[in-house]
Amino acid sequence: MRGQLALAEHESRRVRKLKTAAAIWLKTREAADSFVHSKFYIAFLAIAAYLLWQSENLLAAIAVFAALACLTLILVRDGVSILPLVLIAPCVVHIDEMPGELWQYALAAVPAVVGLAVHIAVYRRNKLDKSSFNLLPMAALVAAMLLSGLFSSAVQDKAKGLTAMLYVGVLPLMVYLFIKLYGEDKCAYGDYAAASVVIWGVLIAAQAITLYVQAAAEGIDISSNDYMPELGWAGSNVFTTALMLCIAFNFYYMSKSWKFLLPFALLTGVQFACMLYAHSRGALIFTIIVLAAGVIALTVYNRKNPLYWAVAAALAAVLILTLTFYWEKITLIIGNTFSDKMQTSGRDYLYIEAMDKFLQNPLFGAGMGYLGYNSKLQMASGVYPFHSTVFQTLGSMGLAGTAAMIWLYISRYYTVLSARKAWHIFFFVGMLGVEGYAIIDTATFEGLPFMTTIYMFLAVMELERQLDKGQIKLGCTLKELAAAGSKKWKRKKA
Repeated sequence: MRGQLALAEHESRRVRKLKTAAAIWLKTREAADSFVHSKFYIAFLAIAAYLLWQSENLLAAIAVFAALACLTLILVRDGVSILPLVLIAPCVVHIDEMPGELWQYALAAVPAVVGLAVHIAVYRRNKLDKSSFNLLPMAALVAAMLLSGLFSSAVQDKAKGLTAMLYVGVLPLMVYLFIKLYGEDKCAYGDYAAASVVIWGVLIAAQAITLYVQAAAEGIDISSNDYMPELGWAGSNVFTTALMLCIAFNFYYMSKSWKFLLPFALLTGVQFACMLYAHSRGALIFTIIVLAAGVIALTVYNRKNPLYWAVAAALAAVLILTLTFYWEKITLIIGNTFSDKMQTSGRDYLYIEAMDKFLQNPLFGAGMGYLGYNSKLQMASGVYPFHSTVFQTLGSMGLAGTAAMIWLYISRYYTVLSARKAWHIFFFVGMLGVEGYAIIDTATFEGLPFMTTIYMFLAVMELERQLDKGQIKLGCTLKELAAAGSKKWKRKKA
């Protein structure tokens, strides 16, 4: 009898402990959920990235962000929460070439892989419905990359071609799928995405200013066209392209309230100054287009607000005064940037080379692993850069890639423009600059940050469309899928 009582008491204590542990786990998850969906979390990531970038300790930077990713993936189900992490994490890299021994950096990233594995194993997936109409064109682009170079006589490095396909095609697709499969209705999607991009823009500007101050302190003339700033993770063309999207979302916040006009106008001015000193002609031209489109969209949204017009008039007066006092300096920098009379920087030869490879193999192009005539040209992705979305597609993937890309663009901008929500419109304003500059540069074939960022935004927009029509439908956990598969196999065996 005593033994039974002792056993019952032991079982009761075990149950109480389990209930306590479950309650602690639930509260921890709720706290993590709340923090991760706040602007404080995004700001925390940006500050951490800046400090780690400044420390110039890449191993520690990867380890810290891998640990953050691991915690986020284990504690938070919502796939949308990875958006600021994916945007900001690459900014810790302070060097433009990875060191020789990569194994230790791969080991430092293991916690992120563990967190992803736990997330996939534990959490219930969403069902992919008809709203996922970007999925098939994305998959078609990966297929076109895989087939690229088929039957081509051009010199190719198959390993580089595979790396390029994984980095430019598969990685963004996997991030898109993760957000779609695990996204939840935990925040206002537009505000969360906008805050992520705006804070990312503040981080980029802070890094650029740090670089300019350091260069000036070393006696370098940063107003000279010979000065080419490198942030490590991004060269002058890349970070200025990223700033175009960030500037567009500054206008999004300005459209929300007249109180945001002054701070976000100042931020835009600082970011434009960062662009001036980057000496990227194309980026400067397309940033002016983004600014003009942003002002037009902002005016349309606030045309009936007298406070907007009052603050806008004051800002216009400040802008005129600033231009008056700094006109000589600004014209000197712009003059230096365009001192080569808008020459093509050799791009015309690359375009001819791309067309040559396309005509040699019209169906599949020269391949994603094409090595090219100029062995010094190579992007981080392994792609030989033809410096143009159009010519890169034709030269590398031929008509197969062109068809996939056209399908991708149609579905992309249908997703962006069909809803006509403010954050969609300002994303489109930013893409005017990014896509426009990509016509003469490499942004489209940069897996990080550009292709992945675009795919993440499309995933969030599709989730928003699902919510507008009702709710996000849940599917099965991995365990339930395995159990269902096991039952099916047993029935077949029987």
